[in-house]
Amino acid sequence: MSTQTDGFIASNPREWFCLRTQTKREHIAAAMLEQMHSTEVFCPRISQFKKTRIGKKRFIEALFPGYIFAKFSLTSDYRQVIHTQGVRYLVEQGNRRAVPEYIIHELRNTIPQGMVEAPDPSMEPGAHIEFVSGSLKGLNGMVLAQLPATNRVQVLLEFLGNEIRVAVDPVDILLAAPSS
Repeated sequence: MSTQTDGFIASNPREWFCLRTQTKREHIAAAMLEQMHSTEVFCPRISQFKKTRIGKKRFIEALFPGYIFAKFSLTSDYRQVIHTQGVRYLVEQGNRRAVPEYIIHELRNTIPQGMVEAPDPSMEPGAHIEFVSGSLKGLNGMVLAQLPATNRVQVLLEFLGNEIRVAVDPVDILLAAPSS
């Protein structure tokens, strides 16, 4: 949808915008928008460990929960973008809607594959951990060292008034919640 002004054809510039998505639907909105030929999408994600009922599990989630970035022409693609499954609305700050190109460029350089791999903090020496599975479930301890040769972690555990060192599987431990 170009307009002609004084013999020049003005094109519809494609710019980056931040879109608010439905809760936990960033990936759906991004996939739907990517199917549009005139839209480029950036939906950075983070891979991190979380506690579950059955132990520790790695989850992949949006780095910016509830938000994605899309590059499109506001004048010609807005209606189609805003009505895409998973998209709630275009984020605005006063009269400013577009996200500067350099911000997306910097984010992409910082997150080359669009994924941040968060290290497991329960593996760091000195970390206060909780056993989330196995025979020691519910007990707390402190990580002494990683034992890479055996893919185990050495933990100092206080048990019946004695300090005991045990080597455990990393999937059995998680960073302990801070005590109040």
